[in-house]
Formats: sequence, structure tokens, C-alpha cells
Amino acid sequence: MDLVLLGGNVLTMDGLGRSAEAVAVEAGKIRAVGPSAELAKMVGPETRVVHMMGRTLIPGFSDAHNHFNLTVFDPVSVDCRVPPHESIKGIQEAIAAAASDTLRGRWIWGSGFDGSLVRENRNLTRRDLDEAAPNNPVCIVDISVHSCYANSLALSLAGIDKDTPDPHCGQILKGSDGEPTGELWENALNSVHSLCFEGHLDQYGDQAADFVYRNCMRHLACGITSVGDALVMPRASAMYRKADEQGKLPIALRQLLGGQQFFAPPSQASRGEISSEDVSDRLRCGTLKIFMDPVFPSSAQIKCHPDGREEQVGARYYTQEESDQLVLAAHQRGMQVAIHCLGTWSIQQALDSFEKASREHPRQEPRFRIEHFTLPTPSQLERAKSLGVIASVQPIFIYTWADTQQEKARELGRDWGIEAYKSMLDQGLVVAAGSDNPCAPLEPLLGIYAAVTRRCRRTGEPVAPEEAVTPLEALRMYTINSARALLRDGETGSIEVGKRADLALLSHDPTTCNPDFIRDIQVEQTYVDGQLLYQHH
Repeated sequence: MDLVLLGGNVLTMDGLGRSAEAVAVEAGKIRAVGPSAELAKMVGPETRVVHMMGRTLIPGFSDAHNHFNLTVFDPVSVDCRVPPHESIKGIQEAIAAAASDTLRGRWIWGSGFDGSLVRENRNLTRRDLDEAAPNNPVCIVDISVHSCYANSLALSLAGIDKDTPDPHCGQILKGSDGEPTGELWENALNSVHSLCFEGHLDQYGDQAADFVYRNCMRHLACGITSVGDALVMPRASAMYRKADEQGKLPIALRQLLGGQQFFAPPSQASRGEISSEDVSDRLRCGTLKIFMDPVFPSSAQIKCHPDGREEQVGARYYTQEESDQLVLAAHQRGMQVAIHCLGTWSIQQALDSFEKASREHPRQEPRFRIEHFTLPTPSQLERAKSLGVIASVQPIFIYTWADTQQEKARELGRDWGIEAYKSMLDQGLVVAAGSDNPCAPLEPLLGIYAAVTRRCRRTGEPVAPEEAVTPLEALRMYTINSARALLRDGETGSIEVGKRADLALLSHDPTTCNPDFIRDIQVEQTYVDGQLLYQHH
């Protein structure tokens, strides 16, 4: 044996609820799971032995929905989160510091800004960014990733001025003078965002693969061994290929293919004009990503009036016919389809497209995915189950902004719980978890804490506590269920003989400790194919 881990609390996630004390690994695969006394007999002179001393071993976490490529350049970007900042002035100072170390004309990228958290309680403007970096184009991505803030030079390079019309499902915000304020919503941000991303790729060249590797190591420190990148554009895909070729992709990464720009229609990928074949063992493909509704100005919702009348409100990226065409074309080619749905109306449209595709081209286990699935109705959950839809959710949102979601639900006349994970599980849906990082923190254990306690960061109070799940259910959402969403459940997601030895060793057992302590559990070791790739010091 190459590796034997003894004396632990092994949570197998095997579907039968079995636990064990030890695991033996050979050639990257799990060869035995059982009592320590038995597996100790498998130790040879070359075997590496890990004494777990009662600590908890679980399958490596899978992050089913994560914008990995948006965080690759974090080491050379401006952190605009609150904290560490408190005000727009502080963020300006950070941007100015970055500009002082950047050649004139090169892009400055920042992320994580939330105007509701800064002291000024407002969003960034073009003038704020001009003052901080007048000689460099600047793109600051909002915490939602559905808007960004650009300075005058960035707007000019993107060809955006007072006469530029709003694109479909996008808005260029303008002041009383008719000039752009610098804030760009949805499709309006495509050109600025693409220019900034491509500028970084061109500037850093082969070094981009090193940034990919560093980001992988950040994920491994959280116990994450598999990721689904929830929107991959062609240039990002090329970056991944280069990293993979250089051996700098130590985790498994599934690409959810989008359009040429972030919110652009994924028409080419849907029609097969962009390859959806797996690139390698590490770099996976075969999934189409569709944005069905925006964040700004409003997602596609169904408002319930006191008289019982229902009204469709908000915006959609596509008509029913357009979404049907995108889904069917990809489905016929054997692709998995994942659709971003925040609102009840968009969920309805996605389910209609899935049903049409299944009826016209029956396929065993298409594993359709609905991303976010924020405000479904009970009948939509029942229908999703009948279509085999996987609910790809982000429990961390309960912690970061569930109070805001609850207010929105009340405005819509809804009295049913948001982020309804217990109802989803009770309906029999496969509920897979992800972080949506950088929109929310990366750590799966913080997400498990949120799913179990339902506590919101701002108030400390539980939101829709009736939708709380057990720690074991939450752990399954981040392991075997998310592996299923990523089409990897046959090889990882549970600790079973024959599966890959993708493992995470935790300081405590999240299924038995005080739920309020779950977020403080330490990931002590992470293994991929039996190789120790992260060790906490």
C-alpha cells in the first residue's frame, strides 16, 4: 500500500451511512475501508502511515458552482471587500497604490465591492476611479459579479460614451448630465470586463498558469478537490489548457461553457462550434451554462397579489423559444445543461426548456442543473424532481445575504422559505452545494454552518429556520451530491473501494460538534489521488 490512514473517524458518504476507522490507498485509489486493526496489516515497508488520532476523514469537497477564473488574478488585483476596507476613500487608496506599481495604460482589476457595506452607502463612480488611477483603465467587479465599475479610460477603450445605447438585458447607468457614471449592469459590462481579463492574460502570459496553480492551492487549503467553474469564456479555457499542459492544475476542474463574453449568449457552445470534450483527466468539459435572469434591475419573478393574481415581473435574458433552442441543441449533443435562475419566473422557463428537450430527445440521466434555485414554489420542486433536475445551490448565501432575500420574497407576496433546502431534500431532489466565489466566501465548512444554523451574518438570527438541514445532509451536499452535479460521483464524492483517494482530514466531526462550531473546524490535510497536497501548519 502507498498510504494507510489509521485511527480516525471516517465518514464515507457512501449512501448507507457507514463509518469506519481507517482507509488504505494504492495507486491513487481507495483499496480498503474498515477497522484500524485490519488495515494496519496492509502496511508495508514503503507505506506512508498517517495516524489520524480520532480526527475526521471525509471525501474531498466538491464546489459545484464557483467562478474560479475570476479569482485567478487575485494576487495582482485590488481587494475591494468590506472588510478590510470601510469606505470608498480606503478603496480609492488601494487602487491608487496598485496604480503606482503598474505601468501607465495597463489594466487594474478589483473585486468584491459592495456599496451597501461602505461608510458612504453608495456605489463607486467613474470620478472616484479617475481620481485614484487617471492613467490606467480600471475595472472593479461588484460582489454580485452582475455589475462592474469603470473609470473614464476603461469606458473609452470599450467604446462607451453618452451616446452608447443600452444592450439587451444590460444598462449603462448615466448621470443627470447624460454621461456614464461608470456603473455597468449585466450585458453592459461585457466589453470592459473582457478587455480587462484579456489585458491580464496578455500582460502575464505564461505566468497565468502559475496563478491558476496558486488558486488551486487556495482551494485545497479549504479541502476542495473538485470545482465547477460556472462561466468559462474561450480565453479562460485557453488559460486552463496551458495550466493543465504545464502540470499546474492539481484539482479537477469542470468548465461550464458560456459565450464569447461573460453574459453573451452561449450559442456557439450550444451548437457544438466550441469543443465540449474533456481536455484531460483534470480538465473536464461537457456542460453548457445559460444565464436565464439578471440581478439588476431585477430577476425574473412571479409576484403574488393579495387578490390571488400572479404577475410576471423583472427581466429575462431569453424568450422561451430562445432558451428552448439553446437547451435542446446542447442536450441533443449529449451536453449537460446548467441554467442560472434566481426568480420563480426564470425557474419556470428553465423547467419548460428542460421538459421540451427531454420530450424531443429522451436521454437517460441528462443531469440538468438549476443554479441558485433561490425562490422555487412547491410545485416547481415537484416538477424538477420528475425531470431529474439537480438543485445547484449556495448555502453560504444564507450567511451573507439571506435577510435581503427574505425582504425581497415578502415584497413578492411570498410566505414560503427562501433557499429551501429541506423542502428540496424532502421532495427527493439531489441538492448540490457550491460557493459562487467570489460572490461569497469560499470555505465549504462555512457553507455547511449556514445550511445547518440558517444564521445571517448581519443579524446573527436564523432566516427561514424551518428549511435547516442536518449536518450530515449538508455534508452530503458538499461531497457526493456536488460530485454528482460535476459528473464525478462514479470516481469521487464518497470513500469507497475503487474510487479516487480525494480526501480531507478535519480537526473535528461536523456531524456531531456544536453546530455553531462547524465554521471553526480546521482542514488539516487534503489529498488528491492519494497525494498529500495540503498540510495545515
